[in-house]
Amino acid sequence: MKHLQWIIAAAASAYACHFAVTHTTPIDRALPFIAVVVVFVAWAFSDVSLLIAVPVLMVAEIGVADEGGRLVVFGVIVAAAIGYPVSRSPGHRATGQPGNRATALVIASLLLLRWIPTPEHVLRELVLIAIALATCWVLGRTPFAVMVAVIAALVTPAIPLRTLALPLLVLFVATLARLFGMPRLRLALPSVIVLAFALVFFAWSGLVARAFPYFLKTPHPVAEKYTVNAALAASQSATIDVPDGAQALIVSGANVPSLRRGALLGRIEPGNIAVRVGDAADWGYLRREHFYGSRNPLPRDPAGKVRGYGYDAWIDGAGRVALPRARTIRVTGDAALPPGASLQVEGFELVRR
Repeated sequence: MKHLQWIIAAAASAYACHFAVTHTTPIDRALPFIAVVVVFVAWAFSDVSLLIAVPVLMVAEIGVADEGGRLVVFGVIVAAAIGYPVSRSPGHRATGQPGNRATALVIASLLLLRWIPTPEHVLRELVLIAIALATCWVLGRTPFAVMVAVIAALVTPAIPLRTLALPLLVLFVATLARLFGMPRLRLALPSVIVLAFALVFFAWSGLVARAFPYFLKTPHPVAEKYTVNAALAASQSATIDVPDGAQALIVSGANVPSLRRGALLGRIEPGNIAVRVGDAADWGYLRREHFYGSRNPLPRDPAGKVRGYGYDAWIDGAGRVALPRARTIRVTGDAALPPGASLQVEGFELVRR
């Protein structure tokens, strides 16, 4: 009878959230799914108080118009709903059924972080969850075990299939460590902080997984842009008039994901200003399907646009480069650029008004 009550609670929560959806992003449309995940965690911990997250999610959906703010609020709510149970140490035997609790936390976290939007390769995702659960059990089903299992799965693109070697390696190392006597580590507070950070930004979990440093930088979106859109192949140059109010040149690379930090992309004259990988990156290198083969780092001063939602979220590789004091500049692609590669001059960032 008790299980039936939880099933009814999950169905009612999903139904109510379905009618609360007023916005069109994949995260908003997934609100019923998010509600079911919250009910699942509440069931695992037999904690009805966690269900308060469902009406709070509905209030945020209806009451917060700004997209970015609303999705962060969603993240704070689900991070609290999952982080609080983690802090209660699912691996502590005095609390009863630690295995069920730890299992539920791993599954719930991965559903939120990897299953929005619905994954194309469901079987791979199920295998990844199974590996994460095995890692959690090997490490003792503690908060630390939950965090390690979730983060190892989060950073695994699963495209191509061989990237599953990473969580398998984590499982192998964890098994060896336990066989050689490593104690069951709890580390509840640091584990909760790491997991909560990922969940707060679950609406852009692909960025958390593939471009974590982006969240440590001061937000600096492009205020106003004067578009150029020039693609300069090896040794090709373009002379460009600098518009009034320009404060930076926005550049990216095309077909350069194999180049490592410091590789020269081109130069700006006057001033012989070098543009390197690290100032900019390949435009699409953070896409999930391209990331495994890329060697580019996140630009030091990212100027790209965040694209997509959930695990499909990414940011293009544009970066800002300081301008010389001149009314006209000449930009040249480096002579050593690979065939088919180019330095893309996207435009100028203008002074904020």
